[in-house]
Amino acid sequence: MSEQRPALSLRYYLNLEESQDGFALVTFGKKTFTRFLTPLISIAIIVWGAYLGFSGVGRYYVALGAFFLIMQGLMRYWLLPMLFKRQFVRYQFGKSEQGIDLYQDHFELYATGKKQSAQYAEVQSFAIGKLTYMLELKNHTVVIVPKRAFTDSAAQSKFENSFKK
Repeated sequence: MSEQRPALSLRYYLNLEESQDGFALVTFGKKTFTRFLTPLISIAIIVWGAYLGFSGVGRYYVALGAFFLIMQGLMRYWLLPMLFKRQFVRYQFGKSEQGIDLYQDHFELYATGKKQSAQYAEVQSFAIGKLTYMLELKNHTVVIVPKRAFTDSAAQSKFENSFKK
C-alpha cells in the first residue's frame, strides 16, 4: 500500500508580528462588529450621561463611560500586546518549527515536535488577518498560519478553500 502524500505541506516559524496578529484574531473577535461592541457600549453610556445632563447624575455616567473607554484602549493597545510580547520572548515561541499538512480527508498539525491529526469538520472557526490565518478547533486548539509561508497564490487559495465553510 502506498503512503498518501499531502495536497499542501507548510513548515514555518512564527515571528512576533504574526503571532500578535493571530492573537488579536483569537481574543478580540473574528468579526469587525464584535471588536467594536464594547467601545460602542462605553460611548452609549457617555451619550446617555450627556442626555441626562451634567448637573445631576449624568456626569457620573459620562465619567463611568469615559473610564471604561480609556480602560479598554489601555488593555487592547498597551497591556495585552506588552504581555504577549513578554511571553513570546520568554518562552521563545518563534524558535519552534510549526507546520500543517492538508490531505483529502484530514489535516495534520506539527508543533514542538509533536503531530496532531484532525478532520476538517473539527474546525470551529476560520479567520483571515492582515498577516496570518487563524484556525480554532472544537477542542479549543488554536493554529496560526502566516501568509508568508505560502509559495504561491494557488497554494494560498487551496488553503483558504479547505477551511472556509
